[in-house]
Amino acid sequence: MPAQLTTLPSICDTNRLALDGLAKVISLLFEPTALLTRRIYDARPYESYDQLLDKASELIRELSPLEQLEVVNAHPRIGERAGGLSALSRAEQGQVAANEDAVLARWAQLNKQYEDKYGFRFVIFVNGRSKESLLPIIEQRIASGNKQEELATGLAEMVAIAHDRARKLLPVHPASAAQL
Repeated sequence: MPAQLTTLPSICDTNRLALDGLAKVISLLFEPTALLTRRIYDARPYESYDQLLDKASELIRELSPLEQLEVVNAHPRIGERAGGLSALSRAEQGQVAANEDAVLARWAQLNKQYEDKYGFRFVIFVNGRSKESLLPIIEQRIASGNKQEELATGLAEMVAIAHDRARKLLPVHPASAAQL
């Protein structure tokens, strides 16, 4: 298997991967998280990526609060400079217009406020929206959320991101189309 994946192997191939190979698949879907990778590995086999991701969601809910923090903090911050982001995160977060520096500065400020309040990173399924359009969402979540609800929301958003990535990264052919 190549050092960095750009597409997902079939679910049958994924079920046969050693732990280090599965870690590459899980990193592609969720960002690197050894804890979640191990749990997903131990729960194999899966009939589809949807089943794998549904199991991942269940496994995440079963984690202790400290373990959940580890998983959510594997996700990059919105607005981080390119060096801290995976290629998929860079593509998903997209580009900002002419006011990029101001928007990124605001994201840095809001990420700090959010992390100071909750103790973990803000996660949202960007889904093609601009960084600027997401600013009111983080502002509202800083103002009104509580830690347990925010953690559950962030983890659910990570699973939504993983589902979207799976749909985009699984080669489309008759055998795999039925798997999603």
